[in-house]
Amino acid sequence: MWILAWGAEHLPRLLTGAMSWGGFWNANIFHPEPMTLALSENLFAQTLQILPIYWLTGNIILCYNLLFISTFALSAFGAYLLVRDLTGDARAAFIAGLVYGFLPYRIASIPHLQVLSSQWMPFALYGLNRFITSGSRKALAGGTAALVMQNWSCVYYVLYFAPFVPLFVLHRMWTLGTIRTVRTWAWLIGAAAGTLVLTLPFLLPYREVQAFFGIKRPLGEVVNFSANVWSYVTASENVWLWGGLLRFYERPEGETFLGFIPWVLGCAALAAVAAPAAAGPSDRPRRRWLEIVLLFIVVTQLIAVMSAVVFGGFDLRAFGMQIRARTVSRLLVQFVIAAGLLLAVSPRLRKQAAIVARSPAALFFVATMLAMWLSLGPIPKAGESLVSGFGLYGVLMEYVPGFTGVRVPARYAMIAGLFLAILAGFGSARILGAAKSVSPELAKISGERRRMAFAVIAVLVLVEGAAIPIEINRTWNVSEAALPARVFPRSGAPEVYQRIAALPAESVITEFPFGGDKAWEIRYVYYSAAHWRPITNGYSGAFPPGYNERAARFQHIAVDPEASWQTLRSTGTTHVVIHRNAFGKPEDADAVEAWLKAHGAREVERLPDGDILLAL
Repeated sequence: MWILAWGAEHLPRLLTGAMSWGGFWNANIFHPEPMTLALSENLFAQTLQILPIYWLTGNIILCYNLLFISTFALSAFGAYLLVRDLTGDARAAFIAGLVYGFLPYRIASIPHLQVLSSQWMPFALYGLNRFITSGSRKALAGGTAALVMQNWSCVYYVLYFAPFVPLFVLHRMWTLGTIRTVRTWAWLIGAAAGTLVLTLPFLLPYREVQAFFGIKRPLGEVVNFSANVWSYVTASENVWLWGGLLRFYERPEGETFLGFIPWVLGCAALAAVAAPAAAGPSDRPRRRWLEIVLLFIVVTQLIAVMSAVVFGGFDLRAFGMQIRARTVSRLLVQFVIAAGLLLAVSPRLRKQAAIVARSPAALFFVATMLAMWLSLGPIPKAGESLVSGFGLYGVLMEYVPGFTGVRVPARYAMIAGLFLAILAGFGSARILGAAKSVSPELAKISGERRRMAFAVIAVLVLVEGAAIPIEINRTWNVSEAALPARVFPRSGAPEVYQRIAALPAESVITEFPFGGDKAWEIRYVYYSAAHWRPITNGYSGAFPPGYNERAARFQHIAVDPEASWQTLRSTGTTHVVIHRNAFGKPEDADAVEAWLKAHGAREVERLPDGDILLAL
């Protein structure tokens, strides 16, 4: 909410030239450190969404709640439009919208508005698909605008979603026979250039901050915030149906469960794609036995790969032989070789493979699996077992700029959820359209069955994703005496912040206790929107070294009072707030007050709620 308020308050100044682009990123936390907005998400797209409401009401909590709800509704609507365009089936598209709009993974992501704000991805693919199929430049402009909005919504998705866009475009152009159309390529290149031009200014500040503060996510941190194979059967405790049952990987960012119903529907889609193989013409009898043998090898290799990924593999003895399947990379190579030989000896399967490769359902299945693979991070694990040879994300960290600055590969799960929802849409189209009547007498019965199947699937999807209630405005404390109060709009800010708002604009504020309890630091940041004076406190996705040094010093003032005082003065602090009720021991608050007054601090006001405002 502080980020949103900063953007909404300062965007008019930016647009009118009263504030520079660099000044916009110099937010009022962690003073005197520069570019502090780039220590977390900038939420620029969300700021644009709330501007009318914020300017009318000034109520950032209302704006946040509307944004929060809109991420569910717009995600569902975007997926509906995309799948309706791909399948031509509005009912199947509605199911796909429910799947994506109400993924169980969304409930696990509730604390992160930027992760929930994934609604522009399906709109982007929808616009691009409309352009490829119809040549509509209006659709291309809409898809490009949606992609830009997605990039402005979440820096993670700039990196994570970007490679899937050309994959989708190239596959659609290939299947529709437009891949050699120069005019289509020219417009797409123009759209890509426009996206880059509009996105780059929002990425350069992050690069600058990384270089200035030396921020680089250590490998161990990235591994800790990666998904696990077992994460996909681990649901948030707030998920009503599965939250108490599916708890196999209880870690931060470890609850990436996408639901069971979407996978059932996805299997129906894949079965529909593969179905013609059974009805195709048989190969010559002398090759039939070889095809059966190779097919058996392919299936067993696939089972071995899945076993190695999910359970860490197996060791068996059969017919006096030791059979070992643990190294995923080796098993995959064996699978690819066996599948290649099978296609080489079977013209029927080669023809079917070409049909499958051109199928959108096959594309979205591959994209789902690829996103899940990437979510496992640089050192993929199944439980505590390593999934050896399977760290594609590590390649991106090594060679792609920007990946060393982010730390949560598990967020690929949202992208996997999008592609799974689309695949579920194809499966729904197969199920809902499967009962075709052969006589007028059966038409009514078939229609009723399809309507019933539609209703049942919709209800099951919603039940899997339901979270009742959804708790958001919660507080906690670690070492301080009192829980921070629930936050309120700035009109209801504590009195001390109203006093600070009356101070000169160049005033700099430091609040105590400092750095010990992040819940209070978050509260300081939130209420700084009531006055917008620079504060030396802060909370963000990364912390400047200078802040960490101050926090260590101010939590042990008695060790070296003079050094602590010089540290405070070096920040340019003009006023100090002591929140007496936040200290674990009253004598600790007394010590801070005595230390400040011993160095000439003057008490400005002592407020009834225990807050003290002092001037240095």
